[in-house]
Amino acid sequence: MIRCERLSKSFEEGGGISSMTLQVKPGETLGVLGPTDAGKSTLIRLLMGFVKPDSGSARIFNQDCFLKRHEIQREVAYAAASPAIPPRVTGESWLRFQAKYRGAYNPEKARRLSERLDVRLTGQARRQGEVGRKKLGLMAALMTDAQVTILDEPFQGLDPMDKNTLTDLIRERRGEDKAMLITSRVLEEVQRCCTQVAIIRQGRLVLTQPVERLALTRQKVYHITFSDAAQAAAFASEWETAVEVIGARALVAIPASPQVLIRTLGKYTVLDLVGGREDSEESFLRFHGDDVV
Repeated sequence: MIRCERLSKSFEEGGGISSMTLQVKPGETLGVLGPTDAGKSTLIRLLMGFVKPDSGSARIFNQDCFLKRHEIQREVAYAAASPAIPPRVTGESWLRFQAKYRGAYNPEKARRLSERLDVRLTGQARRQGEVGRKKLGLMAALMTDAQVTILDEPFQGLDPMDKNTLTDLIRERRGEDKAMLITSRVLEEVQRCCTQVAIIRQGRLVLTQPVERLALTRQKVYHITFSDAAQAAAFASEWETAVEVIGARALVAIPASPQVLIRTLGKYTVLDLVGGREDSEESFLRFHGDDVV
């Protein structure tokens, strides 16, 4: 449903993305993970047709996202990281306007969502503060029955209780015919509600894989450099769990003592071994460096 092929966009002030290829199939929820200015928002702006790519393509429903941007913006359930809501507009009236653009307004569904997200529908929306406006933006997206949902930094600024509620809402929305793309800077948020993860760094796609393969958090992660690629591959085939290999380098995560790892490495020529406790995002970014897929 969502597909990018060698998608690139740069800006005079810097930033953007370079030659990015990824897809989100029906039934998948992709979490795009990366630090500030990694290119997450640029990717979403391209998918929503807000900007034109320099090269490559972005397609949703097999439609060009820029050439068919008006159709895409009507058909995709989208929530901006910080939605713009006009002054003196109530939450309910703004939601009704959004629903008119995207589909019929459902008062009962709006009431249930407002209760779960603890947001007021009466009174001026802008007086609810940035977090209140963010929740209204999420409600506008989640009220629809769209097949494609795109949420830009949906968890940012929410308190722990609201994050748990939003995680539940995203999980409930998943279905065989639905595709979702969510951006975040926090690995745990992606792990809790996504089926796939894409890590981006400095505008480049570093890694894409199922979330369950990122079960490295709170484990000891070791970066191993072998004498050659053949030894790295041989080690990976012997060490069955949580291994990523590029050339002569391997990344391995273990939950406890490294003694078994050290014994296993005894039969190989190891040039460097660095270990420590770090989260999955840091581990993969450190391991892959400037390598891209």
